[in-house]
Amino acid sequence: MTGHPGQRGSITLWVLGLGMCLLVVGGMGLDMWSVVAIRARLVEAAEAIATGAASGISETHWRDTGEIRLDPVRASRLGRDLAARHPVVGLLEGPPEIVVDPEFRSVTVQVSGSVPLTLLALAVKSGRVEITASATSRPHVGG
Repeated sequence: MTGHPGQRGSITLWVLGLGMCLLVVGGMGLDMWSVVAIRARLVEAAEAIATGAASGISETHWRDTGEIRLDPVRASRLGRDLAARHPVVGLLEGPPEIVVDPEFRSVTVQVSGSVPLTLLALAVKSGRVEITASATSRPHVGG
């Protein structure tokens, strides 16, 4: 089979071009998957820290009134201690932000981290994606 002399090798160029496109799309997919995976781990950490911090109730207030109320200092300390021992501590950028609501009924934890990019670093100046996750928890008495 013979083709036109000006079209020799055109299929080879098409296959090379499509192969390069597939590599680029695959690389972007890997970058985005790592962002999703790290975000899931940060959400897990925020939930665990919030749950631990929510156990910082004011025992004297509970004994005196029977009402469950958070002790902001104790809740923050418990949250920071748990964050320091959590398996994702290496992903965190700084300590978690732990806020007890004004009525002392819930605690909100916010953690931040970042993911280094490989191929998408060409499109993002910093070469990283910043991720923030938060969770809120309330103390309760089981029974």
